Amino acid sequence: MDISDAVRLRVGRRFSSIRRKFGAAGMAVLLAAATLTVAAGPATAVVANVTITGTAVSNGTTTLTYRATATRAGTVRDITVTIPQGTGGRVTSVNGTVRTVATGVLRWTPSTTVKVAVGARFAIPFYGLTLPSGGPWTLSFTATGTTGVALSSGTGQLTRPVTISPNVAITASNPIPGQKTTLYYYGTLTSPGILSAVRMQLPTGTTGAVTSINGTLTTSGGYATWHAATPRSVAAGARLAIPINGAVLSKYGGIFTLAVSATNTAGGLMMSGSGTLALIAPPAPMPAVAVAPFRAIPAGCPSSWPSTTAENVKAGTGAWVIPESMNGTLAAYLTDVSATCGDTVDIKVTSGNPVSVVAYRMGHYAGLGAREVWRQDNVPTVVQPAPTTGGTANGHPLRMTSAASWSKTLSIPVTSGWVPGTYLIRVSDGRFASYVPLTVRDDTGTKHDLLIQQANTTWEAYNSYGGVSFYSGLDTGSGRLTFDRPYGEGQGSGQYLPLEQGLVFWAESKGLDVTYWTDNDLDEFGGQLPLRAGTIFLPGHDEYYSLGMRAALSQSITRGVNVANLGANAAFRRITFTDGTRRAWDIDRYTAGFDSTTWRYLGDAYASQPLLGAEYFCADLGHTLTAGSGWLFQGIAAGTAIPGFLAGEVDFVWPGLYKHPGLAIVASGTGTCRTNGQATPMHATAFSAPSGARVFNGSTFAYGCFLVRRCPSNWNVTAPSAASQQAVTIMVNNIADWVGRGTIQPPVDTVAAMRVAVPKQELPVNNER
Repeated sequence: MDISDAVRLRVGRRFSSIRRKFGAAGMAVLLAAATLTVAAGPATAVVANVTITGTAVSNGTTTLTYRATATRAGTVRDITVTIPQGTGGRVTSVNGTVRTVATGVLRWTPSTTVKVAVGARFAIPFYGLTLPSGGPWTLSFTATGTTGVALSSGTGQLTRPVTISPNVAITASNPIPGQKTTLYYYGTLTSPGILSAVRMQLPTGTTGAVTSINGTLTTSGGYATWHAATPRSVAAGARLAIPINGAVLSKYGGIFTLAVSATNTAGGLMMSGSGTLALIAPPAPMPAVAVAPFRAIPAGCPSSWPSTTAENVKAGTGAWVIPESMNGTLAAYLTDVSATCGDTVDIKVTSGNPVSVVAYRMGHYAGLGAREVWRQDNVPTVVQPAPTTGGTANGHPLRMTSAASWSKTLSIPVTSGWVPGTYLIRVSDGRFASYVPLTVRDDTGTKHDLLIQQANTTWEAYNSYGGVSFYSGLDTGSGRLTFDRPYGEGQGSGQYLPLEQGLVFWAESKGLDVTYWTDNDLDEFGGQLPLRAGTIFLPGHDEYYSLGMRAALSQSITRGVNVANLGANAAFRRITFTDGTRRAWDIDRYTAGFDSTTWRYLGDAYASQPLLGAEYFCADLGHTLTAGSGWLFQGIAAGTAIPGFLAGEVDFVWPGLYKHPGLAIVASGTGTCRTNGQATPMHATAFSAPSGARVFNGSTFAYGCFLVRRCPSNWNVTAPSAASQQAVTIMVNNIADWVGRGTIQPPVDTVAAMRVAVPKQELPVNNER
């Protein structure tokens, strides 16, 4: 064939080593350029003009291409070239075979007859070479005809090639998940050729009628392929830039590693690599929450309340404690989760025997933990009917367990004697006993330094009393939960005793200016939060949030309210109160199972991390946190171990979710996921919002229970040591001081000790991961 008709033929043959480094099969090499020029005049007017170039390939090898001009016409027998001494690799070529004939000498033999005219230009590439250090090198080229006469011969100089990297980069004109954008894919060609197509991996979930320029786009299997309108010759090192217009990004973003490759008209690779693209959703906008006026103070109720210090010097009692021996069938619930002075709440009890009903305000009270505020003895009761489970909505089974049909046992007036705080109402018939929790709000309009929230919606999610909880099973759990039944956990207190009492005990032992409310109150009165407190503490496990709750918390941060989440997995699941009474709430377990119950199901903008700084990672039954050297651990020796502190559930700063500017990881550790045994990283975080508000995310359930040395009975560490209690007390003091911007300054020289023995409570661990 004529040199201008050469095509790529892959022929292999073993060849000897070059200084023991060569041991390769000769394969494929392009013999000549597609267009040849035959110079006019006698052969003596043409010179060989040997040139040798090297192209670095991304796999670390080099392609050497020898070019020379034919000075005589004839039929090519072989071409012999020298290569730098010490070169290694596995060499291939095209349109013939290549072998080693001496150390540092390669010979290429055509696989078919090749005739050349004077002036024709040879171009012989050798692939897969690994060059030694040094250079430049003077190398020879000789093309020999079938008669033994040299058709071209000369030397050329090779300089060490510059490595050409694909250097893939990917950008987006609008890198916001859930929105339309133009994606730009950039890459450098590592091999020359006639560019035909570029294949680009799309971010997961990308849709839209996409277009580009200077070619057409096809999409398939998560890739978009650009086909050149007119294939054209492009040199190695040329930079590609391919836009994909009209791409609609998924509402779920992240940091994507996306592949890009370019091919020539024969399907050979001209470039292959990958680049990263960050698609990070900023915090979702929330609806404005109205600031409702405070209600008029009822007659007989004070316009202000005693200080925490004044309240806690009153006589306390340990009689509030229910021993495990009194756990039994007696149960009760209130018709309100919170109240204020002037309200009346009803209690419904199942026992069948006369009971005493005693209300205890929880606090410090010289270490006894509570003060008796109100009681009524010999209250008659009945054995109430069994709760019912059922109901449907929108064609879905609600499986709501309710005891709403129970008859009222007693009405309890909340008078001026009920100082705002958290209350446990102890109901006992002498044989069995149970708690009923109640939070009494301060609705006078007084602004306090600190407000501590009770996570009653989460207590209810885990409540299986009388039938079904949210977690009873993917296809058997409740889609509607109601407060119209007792709590089956915490001896009737829900998760108050296992996780939340310790925080109350700590705050009141320090004499802080503190007030209280519940999740329901955040939903109802959330617009008032900046008027009620400068800082809000979220408790250990505050997972279930309505839109009103989330909007109120977000709005409060923008208005300067500081937030400390002394827990983990906060604002993770999305609920909707069924009506204004807030006695029941719905959760969407029907659209996509557990996934559609989360806020993040709406998109990354609705994850917890954009709100509070970190996001739920996994459940952990307790692993060690080691103290660092930052402000959180001031007063604790660096390296101090706190066994079991990474417990319950832990949060983590996910790289693919929004990070607030200036967000700092102030503590970190690693536990073990309860459900899969894998490593569970924990990050406690802190950031300052543009409003000046400070936000801390504690990322473990354990703060409250370590403060009283009484953690859930199914954790790895159920009774933290005195040293661990002291360390966590210092940490909580530091958190209060930092997040409160100096308005909350707990005394640092005391560690409150609980003087009564409270039974440890098992904490439900029913979660899907």
